[in-house]
Amino acid sequence: MEIKQRLEAMLLASNRPLKVLDFLELLDLEADDEARVVAALYELQNEYKDRSINLIEVSSGFRVQIDQAFSNDIAKLWEVKPLKLSKTTLETLSIIAYMQPVTRGDIEEIRGVAVATNVIKLLIDQGWIKIKGFRDVAGRPALFITTQKFLDDFSMKSISELPALPELPNIPNISPELSLTDEEAEQPAQDT
Repeated sequence: MEIKQRLEAMLLASNRPLKVLDFLELLDLEADDEARVVAALYELQNEYKDRSINLIEVSSGFRVQIDQAFSNDIAKLWEVKPLKLSKTTLETLSIIAYMQPVTRGDIEEIRGVAVATNVIKLLIDQGWIKIKGFRDVAGRPALFITTQKFLDDFSMKSISELPALPELPNIPNISPELSLTDEEAEQPAQDT
């Protein structure tokens, strides 16, 4: 039996991504066979290109998944509704992904509004973020980072695969605060 067929069977039967080392161990192969396994995986990946399934590599290994072009068709097979994330939740997750490690205060400063506890709880419950440690300042706020599950669920091998943030235009003459002369600053505001 060809190694490629054995790998394919394992990928289809597995409920989790498999690393090259997993294949070597499960198929009783030697470390010398690693190059053969990798080559066979890439052959499979190439064979799947024009099919309804894809072999993708994520941070925790290789997995077979349905091509996104068919997501609407297969969604009808399950009664489970996909998780709908609010704009606030997506913004919070994005800030954590791009700026990690960050505290809740950092997120609030970037967003300009308070972050509800349930937003952080939802992201932790989904397994997309976790507490990495605590900032060494008063109150010791938790530092949040993304997880391997985040990378897997969003089909990335590493956080460096996030799309680049758009460049903001350089507007040099804008000041975030109005500057007042000493006279204006000393005068109380008047109702008009």
